[in-house]
Amino acid sequence: MFIIIVFFIGAGYFGANMFGGDPEQIAEVEGVSISGQTVQRRIDNMRQRDGAEFEKRYPTDASREQLRASIAQQLINQEVVNAGIAKAGMTASEQQVKQWIRTFEPFQLGGEYSSGQAREFLRANGWSEEYLNEYAQERIAAEQLQSGLNSSGFALDYEVETLYRLQEQTRDVRVLRVPVSSFSDDVSLDDSEIQSYYDKNKSRFMQPEQIDLKYVRLSADELIEAKKAEVTEEDIQAYYEQQKSSYSETGEIQVAHILIDNSVDGAEAKAEELLQQIKEGADFGALAKEHSSDTFSGENGGQLDWVDAVEQSDSSAGTGWAPEFEKAALALENQGDVTEVVETDFGFHIIKLLERREGETTPLADVRDEIVTKLATDLADEEFYSKESKLDEVLFEYGDDIEEFAQQAGLDVQETGMFSRESATGVAAEPALLEKAFSAQVIDSQQVSDKIVLSGKDIVYVTAQNYKAESVKPLEDVKPQIVATLTKEKAAKDAEAFANKVLEAMESGESVDDLIAEQELDWQENSALKRRDSGMDFALVSAAYQMSAPNGDEAARSVKPLFNGDYAVIELKAVNYPDVASMDEATKAQLQQTAKSLSVQAETSGVIEDFRNTVEVTQ
Repeated sequence: MFIIIVFFIGAGYFGANMFGGDPEQIAEVEGVSISGQTVQRRIDNMRQRDGAEFEKRYPTDASREQLRASIAQQLINQEVVNAGIAKAGMTASEQQVKQWIRTFEPFQLGGEYSSGQAREFLRANGWSEEYLNEYAQERIAAEQLQSGLNSSGFALDYEVETLYRLQEQTRDVRVLRVPVSSFSDDVSLDDSEIQSYYDKNKSRFMQPEQIDLKYVRLSADELIEAKKAEVTEEDIQAYYEQQKSSYSETGEIQVAHILIDNSVDGAEAKAEELLQQIKEGADFGALAKEHSSDTFSGENGGQLDWVDAVEQSDSSAGTGWAPEFEKAALALENQGDVTEVVETDFGFHIIKLLERREGETTPLADVRDEIVTKLATDLADEEFYSKESKLDEVLFEYGDDIEEFAQQAGLDVQETGMFSRESATGVAAEPALLEKAFSAQVIDSQQVSDKIVLSGKDIVYVTAQNYKAESVKPLEDVKPQIVATLTKEKAAKDAEAFANKVLEAMESGESVDDLIAEQELDWQENSALKRRDSGMDFALVSAAYQMSAPNGDEAARSVKPLFNGDYAVIELKAVNYPDVASMDEATKAQLQQTAKSLSVQAETSGVIEDFRNTVEVTQ
């Protein structure tokens, strides 16, 4: 299964809590909104990733709706786990968070932690250090919980044997597929049937209300592209020089230390004695292993992890070491240099410089496009706010003529064309505009609307050009749809009736050869059909495996509906189970893992259910 909790917490690095204010909210967990847009985004990602395979896997409205419900439940479970972990007080230590951050994949460059890569990721994704720490704590807590669940999973021998019998069983079957399409040509419809269906199902043929808007849009993003042409090389060079520190990667430092903590009698004197031995040529690593109170680093000669070679400040977390330790360590210049005894709240330290890595400054050529965008953004923002102010100022005076209104700010009037809530695209599909478009203030007025904020620096003003109220589509427009529906319904009934006729004849001991020959159908036989048999259509295999084993020597027979609407007559002659003693070790190990996974799945479901009892979920 491996929904599991780590997946819930970390899907795509962004959870549902990153999106807010969605009018399509489908659930709320402890104040965190889960939206229909988030669900749709997951589906769109799947469609883009899987291509044609996605359409094969989810060919119908019902299958796609089932997928939507499944993803929505995953998102709800994800937030339930988040909230449950928080309420349970599960957290991570500062050291664990620090270690997790240094191994976080997006922060890696060439397989090693890169502070520059980390800063770039945080900047590109809008993450603050506070959010990063919270995210790391959530992931660590979730991983610990999942690790505990995984270690609790187990598999009993009888479970493994049962899985083997189910997995390796075969079936002796004879299958007759009865396609609905074989009966479509014989379906006849008269006008009265079509009219009756139309009259009874008018709600299915509603033409939703539609509107055509004229609009004036002011978008900083659109202004940025125009402003890029105004940025000069002198501007770029000047900005680069002013902000060079932002394009410089912080140097890193690695040290080793010996700690004599305060609990040791004569701690300072002992540290001084060890320092003297080091000065006289004693091996630092050996002394650390023998004497350091920090036994974790002591086992490795006192070696600590690489850290940024920068002091703690309001803008930097620094090395993460105690201030006195940090100051002394950063003062070391040459590899192998050793400090005097340094006192901190933890005790007395001797620090040795193992290695320094100098920071690098990114060349201007590598960040030129970024600087151009930044300078163009500043210019665009200035123009945006100027034009926004102008539009606010003239709305009252020119609000009865959108063309004159737009001219005051040097903007163009555009038109959406007719659209409904469901068919809206482009700017019309923006939730804020869509909400206003069908309001009485827009539909019943010739005035330019109040400002509609699409995002922080993207605004639009609209006026109705044309409006059509909700209505029933004319019969002639939907007649082909009705004919197709009725034809399929009648053909399906005929296919089912034919399948049952074949079944009844077989149950009576009659020959059905002539009956199926009339429809140009053929039996498919398999004397050892497996669950994963590629020689027979999966829908037929699935239907055959839905049947219970026959009693005695008499075959079991049934009519089964298939996934695509066809029917099948299935004759199950026997179910054959493998000898458990023939199971090889590789298969046994695989099935043990499967059984254990099922056990973990059950445990995980139980944990989620327990969390649900303590977490407020509104759907």
